[in-house]
Amino acid sequence: MEPIVNLEEMPGKVVGKIKHRTPAEALALLVERFHAMGLKLPYPKGVYRFKTFEEADEWETKHRIEAAVQRSRDPQR
Repeated sequence: MEPIVNLEEMPGKVVGKIKHRTPAEALALLVERFHAMGLKLPYPKGVYRFKTFEEADEWETKHRIEAAVQRSRDPQR
């Protein structure tokens, strides 16, 4: 018995087909989505060195609080 194939029928859903991206493409997509959401890092860009983890946590917390206060003052952001 031969299989029946209808060439005029459009196939429905395809299960298991994944578009593979290179790591650079995946990172670019994540950065694009991050900027599209209007998000911003709560602390300035750069490399920072701290003597202890506690000092680094304190610095990060300070900048996160400042960013939250600024967002609450400017709700349109």
